[in-house]
Amino acid sequence: MSDIGSLKKRHDTSKRISDFKLHEHLSNNNKHSNSLVTKPSEVKKSPQPPLYNFDSIPITTSKLIQTAYETRGPNLDQQEGEDIDNDNDNGKNGNKSTLLPFFFIIIKLRFLSLAYNPSKTPLLINEDVNKLPKIPKRVSTILNYKPEEEENGGIDGLLNDGSEVVTWCLSSGINCLSIYEYNGILKKHIPELRRSIYKKLATYFGPDNIPNFSVKIPHLNLIYYGVEDYDIDENNQKKIDIEISLLSVIDGRQTIVDLTKIMADMAKNDEIKVEDIKIGFVDDELRELVGEEPDLLILFQPYIDLQGYPPWHIRLTEIYWEDDNDQVAYSVFYRALMKYSTCKVNVGK
Repeated sequence: MSDIGSLKKRHDTSKRISDFKLHEHLSNNNKHSNSLVTKPSEVKKSPQPPLYNFDSIPITTSKLIQTAYETRGPNLDQQEGEDIDNDNDNGKNGNKSTLLPFFFIIIKLRFLSLAYNPSKTPLLINEDVNKLPKIPKRVSTILNYKPEEEENGGIDGLLNDGSEVVTWCLSSGINCLSIYEYNGILKKHIPELRRSIYKKLATYFGPDNIPNFSVKIPHLNLIYYGVEDYDIDENNQKKIDIEISLLSVIDGRQTIVDLTKIMADMAKNDEIKVEDIKIGFVDDELRELVGEEPDLLILFQPYIDLQGYPPWHIRLTEIYWEDDNDQVAYSVFYRALMKYSTCKVNVGK
């Protein structure tokens, strides 16, 4: 057998071994981590028709939504920044005048979220997205668990936020979404999440036109189809309209550490040669354990805090957030797509 053939055989064998060992190791770790943790490429895409058939979906809202967005214009972020600067200049005379601009900004963002809400109409969302020169193939978002006493807080609020992002992605023609929540709460409420997604899709697309979806927990190598296990048979599992992967802090640096330890043990036991451990090998393993690198990461929070997000998977990812926003809103989601559509990724040699 040639050297290349031997290397490929060793790579395939070690890959299967490491997958099995690491999945088993992480599964055991996950059993002991049920308590909540205190939170301390350019892809060119021309406008395409939606993944789903929108012809049978009635338009329940007026074209006024689109007109409102076009009137707002693409320079809203710049205008908001100028307003903030002006307000800050005028607020130097006292604390009272300094607080006023902040409340005006919050009210302004809430108003925009209501004014440009697609009113659960996927056709309008799709029309918005088709105006963009390109859209990401894979989107990821970081969601925050809020206390129950807060607006849209508790597990119900988290489930609602995740389901909303699922419907926005599907309506935009994006069929791969990963949701990161630091504590892994969504992983512990899979049945509730599946029902929430199903109800939200029924609201958007109609009860007789619900797309197929799957929910995946990569590090446990688990995947669930539809709202119930029997909803989608094996023949239709390949006809999934959107795949949702659930990530948490365990999928970040800890996974890289565990993989490093396993590769070291395998090299020590002569199960794999040191020279076989290269960047491509590690990249393949992490892709199997965590998933593909997203093209766009959306933060629904007013600051950059990746909260332990898998660092290996954001090397070329465009990251979007908005100052003074802590709401999961369609207007923020759409402006993130707009920003991505104009970005240019330069990959070095």
